[in-house]
Amino acid sequence: MDSHWLYYIVKYLSRWWVSVFFGGVKLYGNEKIPKDGAVFFTPNHQGAFMDAVLIGSFVTRSVSFLTRADVFNKWSRPILNALNMMPIYRIRDGIGSLSQNDAVFETCYDLLSKKRSILIFPEGNHSADHFLRPLSKGTARLALDARDRVDEKTKIYIIPTGINYFSHRFPLSKVHIKFGEPIELSQYMDLYHEHKQKGYNQLKKDLSGAMRKTLILPDKTEDYDQRKKWIFQPKHEILSFDELKEKAANDAPEEVKPRKKNALIKLIVGFLSIFNILPLLGLKKILKGVKDPAFYISIKYLAGAFLHILWWSLIFALGLIFISWQAGLLFATTAIMVSIGRQSLIKY
Repeated sequence: MDSHWLYYIVKYLSRWWVSVFFGGVKLYGNEKIPKDGAVFFTPNHQGAFMDAVLIGSFVTRSVSFLTRADVFNKWSRPILNALNMMPIYRIRDGIGSLSQNDAVFETCYDLLSKKRSILIFPEGNHSADHFLRPLSKGTARLALDARDRVDEKTKIYIIPTGINYFSHRFPLSKVHIKFGEPIELSQYMDLYHEHKQKGYNQLKKDLSGAMRKTLILPDKTEDYDQRKKWIFQPKHEILSFDELKEKAANDAPEEVKPRKKNALIKLIVGFLSIFNILPLLGLKKILKGVKDPAFYISIKYLAGAFLHILWWSLIFALGLIFISWQAGLLFATTAIMVSIGRQSLIKY
């Protein structure tokens, strides 16, 4: 399955837009990603489809994505296939549909035999939590079954991956992506051949431990909520992943007081909103229907990008038609800069 041209267009446009949207994405350990074999990326899943966008945009390898089957229909399937997405069927999709996974797994084996990369979410579902939730056995099963099927000369690795959002709501809030030490799968094959379930369980256990090292707050402790509010403050965005992880593990969390709503700031934000009023109103209406916190940042990213770029293109075109291209460029640039300034005021 060679990557479609649309995949590369989306990949590189997303890399630029993601960097703008989050005010910077910090990568750690990406030099550890092996180049001599096939790779499974196994990120935690706290940002809905934003998680796949982040990993797919910033790793240099072409990535195929195992995606929940219910998003595939006759309209979306051609586009999703072009973006290297493959449906994975779950019990909730109907017991009868599970047999369709056999063909998907065969495709995975073929990709891995060609030293390609696959992204799968080991938690099995998403949640707007920073801590690691229990892993399903599906990732270990697919990985070891693939290792058993693919020529042993082809190395297959799992890359434990942690996505650490500073905010699931506000743009310009940084994201730290940590790639852990590669797990080479051949070391599990003796146990796998002795007893498959033991092999699956051991890999799942090791993967869980490795993924915890890639997360700033890996555990749901008694003071998790307080520690989360304290660690993921804008003032801590200047810290590195290692500094944040050490602080989260060792320092006593301080009380985080609710931000006071400054009347002057609210007035300025309201005034700045005028420059992008139509996309802001459209986005507000769309976000009202988002009930799942894990989808909030994804919808904001996708819908916000579409509405704002459409708006900026429109005001550029109007300036070009009625005044000059310089005027159109000035209008669009002003709207973009005002949007960034407005969001910075909201964030802080």
